[in-house]
Amino acid sequence: MKWSNRVQIITGQTCVHIAMHALVIAALVWGWKHKALIEVCSTLVAAYAVVFIAMLVLQRSVRLRSIGDYLEEATTTYYFGAAMMTLFIVSRYVHNALLIGTLGVVMLVGPALVSLLVKEPAGRIEKKRS
Repeated sequence: MKWSNRVQIITGQTCVHIAMHALVIAALVWGWKHKALIEVCSTLVAAYAVVFIAMLVLQRSVRLRSIGDYLEEATTTYYFGAAMMTLFIVSRYVHNALLIGTLGVVMLVGPALVSLLVKEPAGRIEKKRS
């Protein structure tokens, strides 16, 4: 068994996802130490948006579906990180705690509600007559 397969079995993440986690953390630490956290967070959120749009486009193509599925895993993994960075950016410009809290709840609960609402309704079960 290759070492990368062992890492994926143990952590549940591919080596690429682990490297992306490390790079995001390194970028945030660098931004914090150099007092450029707003710029770093803005860049990471913009990169997330680009990857998300690319995922939506690539999942529509039959030939590029595998790339779209990989990007879907990446966007799912980083959604909450991007949501927290977005809240941080918004909190620097909007100083209303109630508004920021409401936005945070909407951002965190939103995907769950959308997945529940988009779910197809169960088919009608007909009773068999004896």
